Amino acid sequence: MAYGQSGHFALSFQESFGTLFTGSQFFIPLISETIGETIEQLVENNMYGRFAESPYHEGLHEISGEIRAEAHPIYLGAFLKAALGQPVSTLVTSVYEHEFLPAATDWDGSAAVPPATLEVHRDAGSAFVYYDLQATNLSIEIAHGQLLSATLGVLGGQFSRKAAASASFLAGRPWTWDVVSAQYNGAGISEFRQLSVSFENQLTPHHTLSATKTPYRIKREGPQKVGIEGTFLLNDQALFQEFLDQSEKRLLVSFQGEAISGGDYAELILDIPRMRFAELAPQLSGAGQLEVSFSANAVYDTTSGYAMRVTLTNTQPAY
Repeated sequence: MAYGQSGHFALSFQESFGTLFTGSQFFIPLISETIGETIEQLVENNMYGRFAESPYHEGLHEISGEIRAEAHPIYLGAFLKAALGQPVSTLVTSVYEHEFLPAATDWDGSAAVPPATLEVHRDAGSAFVYYDLQATNLSIEIAHGQLLSATLGVLGGQFSRKAAASASFLAGRPWTWDVVSAQYNGAGISEFRQLSVSFENQLTPHHTLSATKTPYRIKREGPQKVGIEGTFLLNDQALFQEFLDQSEKRLLVSFQGEAISGGDYAELILDIPRMRFAELAPQLSGAGQLEVSFSANAVYDTTSGYAMRVTLTNTQPAY
């Protein structure tokens, strides 16, 4: 009998597209994963003088799914690298600051973002190994009374098996809702009850007339997108007026976690220099405190040179 709690998940970044790599693994505690392979079924159009279907043939192979985890101050960096690309890492006193910006160029001619090998041990026989996977989206979400969570969407790729590695997890605690502070246009805002930031690479696998049924390369099919969604308690009409004016102003969200070294803390900062509300409609929904939902987009800021910047502070020297 296999138990989810007895399985494990590990992520490694490959040195090249097409070659799996299971060294330098990040063993990441999970809430859930939905990674799986689909095999397209090709049915002949030829008619064989019968009512029954024509023969089947093996078609395209593709791997996709999501990995959901509570955001650990070191492991979150692996998710961010997978989606945004290689960070700039700097030693500051006794900790490291990793600055992630959405990639301005493709990783190479075959992969849009860093390709990864994922080991998924499901507590039954060999571990499943998926490689040439790339992150097509990443979402980071916090809600009142909850832990910060992150969901990484991947697609690719190729499949193998191996003996399960011995999982080893690093110390560290996820961020809780009560360590969050948010600013809009330089002013603090404390009315958020739920907030999520999502990043879309908009990747698609490409198959060619080559000697394989798996994707030949994985590239972009549209522009990078950053979306913001959430809810807040209605105290005044200030944000509603920002929606009506279609303003584009800075949203800054920071998470200060546990102390890690020399008075420094595990910290996460989400910086969106130009947020533009797309939907915000206050409505009467009951007798109690009014809660308003909204959605917004991050607009590329030509002065800053990015639509979103993520800064992660921890004890990890590099990713």
